[in-house]
Amino acid sequence: MRQTTRIMGKTYADIGAFSFSHQNTTLEERDQLAFSTAEITDAIPQFRDLLGGEVGILSTCNRTEIYAYTDRARNLWPTIRDHLSQFKSLSSRALPEPIQLHSLDAAQHLFRVACSLESLALGEDQILAQVKSAHELILRDEHKSPVLDQLFQFAVRTGKQVRTDTTLCQGTVSISSVSVELARKIFGNFKRATVLLVGAGETAMNAAIHFRGAGCKNFIVVNRGEERGRNTANELGGEYMPLHRLSDACVRADIAVFATGSKTHLVDRETIRNIMRARRNRQFFMIDISNPRNVAPEVDQQDGVFLFNIDHLEKIVAEHLKGRADQIPQAESIIKDYMSRWDEWMRSRRVTPTISALAKHFASVRTQELEAFRNRVSEDEFALLEELSRKLVKKLQHNPIMFMKNSAANGSLRSEDLNLIVALHNLDQKDK
Repeated sequence: MRQTTRIMGKTYADIGAFSFSHQNTTLEERDQLAFSTAEITDAIPQFRDLLGGEVGILSTCNRTEIYAYTDRARNLWPTIRDHLSQFKSLSSRALPEPIQLHSLDAAQHLFRVACSLESLALGEDQILAQVKSAHELILRDEHKSPVLDQLFQFAVRTGKQVRTDTTLCQGTVSISSVSVELARKIFGNFKRATVLLVGAGETAMNAAIHFRGAGCKNFIVVNRGEERGRNTANELGGEYMPLHRLSDACVRADIAVFATGSKTHLVDRETIRNIMRARRNRQFFMIDISNPRNVAPEVDQQDGVFLFNIDHLEKIVAEHLKGRADQIPQAESIIKDYMSRWDEWMRSRRVTPTISALAKHFASVRTQELEAFRNRVSEDEFALLEELSRKLVKKLQHNPIMFMKNSAANGSLRSEDLNLIVALHNLDQKDK
């Protein structure tokens, strides 16, 4: 991998990233490290000021990742670790060790994430939308982030092409569809079953659509916001209940789907005991697809309760999707193509400061030399000298500038080449 380039006495920025995911953390750790949209909005400017660069945060059910374009890219995790622990109110010692990535490795990782190659369930279809959402939050920040903007655009394009040109993400296997199949094993059919949706966002609605498609007609919607909750209930032909009546709703339901952004457990050991007592221990099927989890893990120990969380469901999804593995080589080929395009874009960007400095240098020399003749020749003669000097400068700077552009485009540009051009024209001193 290419190292951070030093041009004109400065260390220029590069892409850095670190990742907490199902590959290196437990579900409990991912719960603690998850970012809500509001938290991302607050964190981006804080981390940006700390790093002196651009920052983006991707937080999904199975991963929390921070990307940055900064001159601290190689030391991103050590630089941000303490601040992250303070932001999440965690001990820095309790933080798990992330996967750390730099330069092209960091970009390739994001492309693979967007293509769902890094997902627990290979080919799952929600991750691309989540990458898009992370991109939107970067653009929403008042400070411009041109490099991360481009990086996430490249990632989204890669993900789209994999979905278009391969069957990796085709099919209806998802957490929601697996939830329906698991529930069907217990209830047989859903004609008389009542499904409780705790939350009224996109995830909850996806689950409701699958249950309705499987024959369920009875829905209860519990949501903190009344207007959205009622609208969702009306769309499903169901009933709305406020959040403080969650236990009452659980007593009435056969199946409960939890999909909220709550940072605390909505159902714990004591709550489920009271619910099951009121249900007279009638079987209760609970699906917790929230991050962090809405249902305490120990709830599963209660007699009559069947509790499934993200880890359970995605392992089942992964089993269903093993047949998609033969699409991986084609997806990898698409990623390789986009990585070449990204690398070319980054090389072109790295060479820009030197090209700009060289052009300014030639322009400055031309102006200084012309001034010596301003009062020694006529206006017409001076105009001719100006035209002549402009053409000479254009020809003199053409070769070094084209060398930098072409070698950046074909991958042959070295830091030493840029440093030589800087030294030959004394650009380092002129920049101070």
